Amino acid sequence: MEIRRAESDRDLTGYAQVWNAITPSEPITVAETKRRLARQPRRLYLVAEEAGRIVGSGFAGRTDSAERAFLAIRVLPEWRRRGIGVALYEVCRPHAVELGAAMISGRIAEHDSDSLQWAANLGFAEVGRDVELVRELGDETPAVPLEGIEIKELTAADHDAIYVIAVACWPDMATPEPMPAPPYDDWAYEELRGPVVFGAFDGERLVGYAALVTRPARPDVLEHGFTAVVRSHRGRGIATALKRTQLAWAAEHGYRELVTYTQEGNKRMRAINEKLGYRERPAWILVRRGV
Repeated sequence: MEIRRAESDRDLTGYAQVWNAITPSEPITVAETKRRLARQPRRLYLVAEEAGRIVGSGFAGRTDSAERAFLAIRVLPEWRRRGIGVALYEVCRPHAVELGAAMISGRIAEHDSDSLQWAANLGFAEVGRDVELVRELGDETPAVPLEGIEIKELTAADHDAIYVIAVACWPDMATPEPMPAPPYDDWAYEELRGPVVFGAFDGERLVGYAALVTRPARPDVLEHGFTAVVRSHRGRGIATALKRTQLAWAAEHGYRELVTYTQEGNKRMRAINEKLGYRERPAWILVRRGV
């Protein structure tokens, strides 16, 4: 077995094929992987090859928190229990140290009992869960206008104001500990790479926003980015109105479904999603351990 850094087109294609086989709900493309690597060259992409076939992949990169690195190990089911996953992990782990991380984290589908046990054997413990939700699109009802609130599509001129909202609201997410918003460039790359961002205005003041981002491997699907409303304006139906606006826009523009992730403890957003007809899929279990 050979483990090496994925740099060639063949290796990056093999990396994507393994990832997509294990994680079909979050498919990736080689082009997007290359763009991310060019933007963050300290990302580590690995492949494990056996008998001329790429059968495993590994990833290590930084997270929004400077103290944590994110690791993702994938091995095709028929090649498991041969030490490939551990071998990939033992290459990824030192890279996390090089990134300055004190903790390493990962996400595992709750129905993947083998991977959960594998992670537990390596000292990872569950620290939270992300609930994945899907909404198939049809004939969507536009949002009911809210008194004193105007929802409209945002432009590049609004990006700085959007980021102010993100900075204010990011720490309110139901994560194991408060998490500050990422630096502007990282935030913009993730949140503004989609076709549209809607904002909620109270007069001239932006008080909330909701972004839709693309999935390069699934052009008929959009993913919800962050949905944020400032504390002074919560409980007034603004988040629901933003999401209804997104549903109507996506349906009008020919998209088939929307996907979103909500922290298990975010009961308010889960209630909004349920009201809007989103269906829950098995959760992603968040695991963590020290380096």
